[in-house]
Amino acid sequence: MKGKQTLISAIVLLLFFSCNSGERPRTIRGFMIDAPRGVETTDYYFRLIDFLHDRNFNTIIFRLTDDQGSAYRFTSHPELKMCEGAFTSEELKKIVRYAADKGMELIPEIESFGHSRYITETEKYKYLNDGPPGADFNAISPVSDDTYNLMKDLYAEIASIFPGKYIHIGCDEVNWGAGELSKKALTSASKSQIWGDYINKLNRFVKTMNKTTIIWADVPLYHEKDVLELLDKDMVIMDWNYWETDKTKIKEVADRVLDHGFKLIACPAVHWCEWSARVGASQFDNINAYAEVYAALNNSNNLGIVLSNWVPTRYLQNSEWDTYTIAAAILNNNGNYHYMDAIPGFVKEHFGAAYDAGWETIFKTVYEGTYQAACGKADSLKFSPWASAEDIRNIITKNRRVQNRLSEVINLLTAKRDNITRNKDDFEDFLLTIRYMNYIYNRQNDLLDFVQSRKNDIASVEAYLERVASEDQAQLSTICTAWKRGRHYKPDEALKDCMWSFYKAVDYSRQLSENSKFFIEILNAR
Repeated sequence: MKGKQTLISAIVLLLFFSCNSGERPRTIRGFMIDAPRGVETTDYYFRLIDFLHDRNFNTIIFRLTDDQGSAYRFTSHPELKMCEGAFTSEELKKIVRYAADKGMELIPEIESFGHSRYITETEKYKYLNDGPPGADFNAISPVSDDTYNLMKDLYAEIASIFPGKYIHIGCDEVNWGAGELSKKALTSASKSQIWGDYINKLNRFVKTMNKTTIIWADVPLYHEKDVLELLDKDMVIMDWNYWETDKTKIKEVADRVLDHGFKLIACPAVHWCEWSARVGASQFDNINAYAEVYAALNNSNNLGIVLSNWVPTRYLQNSEWDTYTIAAAILNNNGNYHYMDAIPGFVKEHFGAAYDAGWETIFKTVYEGTYQAACGKADSLKFSPWASAEDIRNIITKNRRVQNRLSEVINLLTAKRDNITRNKDDFEDFLLTIRYMNYIYNRQNDLLDFVQSRKNDIASVEAYLERVASEDQAQLSTICTAWKRGRHYKPDEALKDCMWSFYKAVDYSRQLSENSKFFIEILNAR
């Protein structure tokens, strides 16, 4: 029986990929999994595949490597830095087969230029580090033969697991040129020439495996535009831009890529560094704009759209299904879609509950009341829990209370708990997320209230700080329990990026509770 099932799966894979190997591929409706920033269980990925399939998605970009490590255990290079819970080849093949049975192609992504600390932070390959010391973004040397040979090994091994047409080789946010080999190379060639030569060399190896290369295109489209002229035309350009809502600008970029003869994929975002515990309503403007522009691009080299969804450790795993539902509806309607139009169906189908004015209030308030995180564009909407003396001074100086209506949402959700007949655990994660956000917003307002009370005596300060430290730890424990479900993690690295990096705030309030005089000094110095 097992052999028969294996044969059937193999036939399905063969038919699926052969039917999609013609000159004009089907329109891509894709979603991105950011596995190295938080490896999740096979069962969760199966569930996500089912969810996406039911909403007309047909492609998943499966990111396997990043600075944090590799989410796949390379047998050709076991010395690379591995993520906790990294998959074996058989585990990945199981996910690939499951997706193929649903008519979905999984495209592996291997970071090949920037985001390469999974390589350069190993003892064996630290000499290939080409990024400036202390910089957020980094690179592996593009001029070393050792880099090229290593990438060939990684691509070949991954190609044996993912039988589809494409390999994504990354190449975004590259900060390179600090290594001695690169410095020497730059004396006789420009950065753009070296950039183009390196990517073309990788692309030509990918072609020997009968695959097509996909690259992130921030460098050739936005930063070093002359690179676009130097790239081989048979690779796919992926325009990622998570903040643009101007359809004219989006179309201008698309037309430039298509006019150069490249195939093109659009990549707006669901979740990225602008958001943390939740995605706000304004993010859907980005998806809407891309969906509308690309639906109107009548060019066979317009391959479609993939939605980025970054850093799953920033939010509770099963609290985002409503957001994914909205994003899918925008794509399926070719943009020009209001996010609230997807909510009645979501409530009925996902929670098995009757939609009413209460649900309307819940979701509208949540989406309008979610603040941007650190890299948000609008200063008035930036938010993170205070976790330093500088944060405290800024809050006191601005003297601006956080607008918060989430207590009303919590009451409405609590009243509806008994009416939930499906996916009750998802409902609880959603409710916990709102409780957490409400706590964080109130935490900042509570700080302002205490400062304005002018209770600077040691007894009052100690009582306030002990309460905050205790409540922070309780919140962290609750979130940690939910966050770990369905995810692999190292105990000493858990929650470092979770929910506005709340662990930093917890650590800082504990320190203040042990040194209340320092807090008084902060207050007196304002």
